[in-house]
Amino acid sequence: MKRLLPSALAVVLLTAAEGADQSKKDLDQMQGNWAAESLVRDGKAFPQEEAQTYFRTVKGNTYTVVRFGKVVANGTMKLDATKSPKTIDFTPEGSKTAPMPGIYALDGETLTQCIAMPGKPRPTKLAADPGSGMTLMVWKREKK
Repeated sequence: MKRLLPSALAVVLLTAAEGADQSKKDLDQMQGNWAAESLVRDGKAFPQEEAQTYFRTVKGNTYTVVRFGKVVANGTMKLDATKSPKTIDFTPEGSKTAPMPGIYALDGETLTQCIAMPGKPRPTKLAADPGSGMTLMVWKREKK
């Protein structure tokens, strides 16, 4: 005889599955090569010609950031698309510190991320105001 789940438990399980599906969908959309469009750190915007020297590749749950052909950051990332705003945690390769907590928005061919330093509170908005210690990056998918 089959046992049916109580309706509240069924809703929780379905909601968790839908969240995992949305996180996977977002991660799938992030796959590939991205070029930085803009970069703001702690309220200071990088000149556009400098910001656009950063490129990023996502394969699976790993990322690599390159500048002038040299790897400047790489590691793993974990998404949670069920949160509002959506969250992303970056763990640099070989890091012995806490992950870098962040948030993100994915809109077609544009990926916007705001990231805090390890051990700092997660950003609550896509902004890197002066004194916040946050880094805001806008990435555009590279055309093939």
